Amino acid sequence: MLDSLPEPSPLLFWGFVVLPLLMAAGIVVAIGRCVGAVAGRIAAVVAVVWIGLTGVLGWGGHLDVWAPPRMFFLLAPIVVFLAWAGRSSWAERLGDLPIKLLVGFQSFRIVVELLLHAAVLEGVAHPNMTWSGTNLDIIPGVTALLLVPFVPRMDRRWLQLWNLSMAGVLVVTVVTGMLAAPTPFRQIAGDPANGFVAAFPFVWLPTVLVSAAWLGHIVLYRRLRRT
Repeated sequence: MLDSLPEPSPLLFWGFVVLPLLMAAGIVVAIGRCVGAVAGRIAAVVAVVWIGLTGVLGWGGHLDVWAPPRMFFLLAPIVVFLAWAGRSSWAERLGDLPIKLLVGFQSFRIVVELLLHAAVLEGVAHPNMTWSGTNLDIIPGVTALLLVPFVPRMDRRWLQLWNLSMAGVLVVTVVTGMLAAPTPFRQIAGDPANGFVAAFPFVWLPTVLVSAAWLGHIVLYRRLRRT
């Protein structure tokens, strides 16, 4: 599958290298400041192991098997991690960050969507994975940026509505990507199939960037619940 994809441009390749590393580093720093130095060091080790493991698997082509799809095996630790974050004290303490930062955090998705649009134009990603298809994930990024100046004066119920709605957009994006992947369960036709996420560095799209977006929604949800 991956052999049939065109070589990504340097901008696309390095964009998907640098952005996930920056996002992971930012989250580790935030944990260290909000939860404590020990928690920060643990988070750093976990991040390095996870990023290294998924990167090696993608680089070696070990995930480019779709019947059954090996990529799905990476979903289990992601779901467990997010479920843990939904109940853990460290995620609750991340909510002590300024509310503007928690909302504005989602603006990183603008860069993700620009990179995905480039991937579609280069024939690397499925056409549905940009705003001209069914991926509207740029909306959370843009609205997060627009809301930042007004966040301190906004009713928390409206902020929660925005947070849950934008999480819903992320659900649609993830499901679309899965249904366009070259698995036996594929429902969305078109070329190329969405197998690029099995390659390095695009494997960090679901394993780091999407996970970071989910974590941001969870932390903001818990913060607004206790306000």
